Amino acid sequence: MNGREIGRELDASESQVVREVIIQIKALLNDSGRTRDAGIWKAILCEPPADQLPLRREIGRQLEPQLHPMAENGSFPAPVVHFLSEWFDWNSLQDVVAQEDEVSHPEPGVAAEGVGSESPQMVNFWPAVIGWVIGLVILATLFGGMGGG
Repeated sequence: MNGREIGRELDASESQVVREVIIQIKALLNDSGRTRDAGIWKAILCEPPADQLPLRREIGRQLEPQLHPMAENGSFPAPVVHFLSEWFDWNSLQDVVAQEDEVSHPEPGVAAEGVGSESPQMVNFWPAVIGWVIGLVILATLFGGMGGG
């Protein structure tokens, strides 16, 4: 991709993709459980055509005022902060990721003491599936009439 493509204005369909991704991210922010899952962030942001550099930059520009402070103040776990910092080239979050890695990976001797006391956690995926279906229905309703049919 050359420099002219990166700095160019987005066309109507690209702007529509940016709007849809922003809507999905804002819906995601309303579900604290899913917000903590880096895989869901990746599924939304890495989906073509939103993964194209000009669209990524515009999505990042529009989301930065809301997401950047949340990532800095610990609202997201380290994997999510790490993904956001790399995906949007938010280099200032690299320090936050490094600090969280130090906290989550203490000395080996200290980590071994607490291993036996934790029980495995069961994760129910149905609420996430239902949330995605509802979100897709809402998006289909909102944007269904735009095709002119």
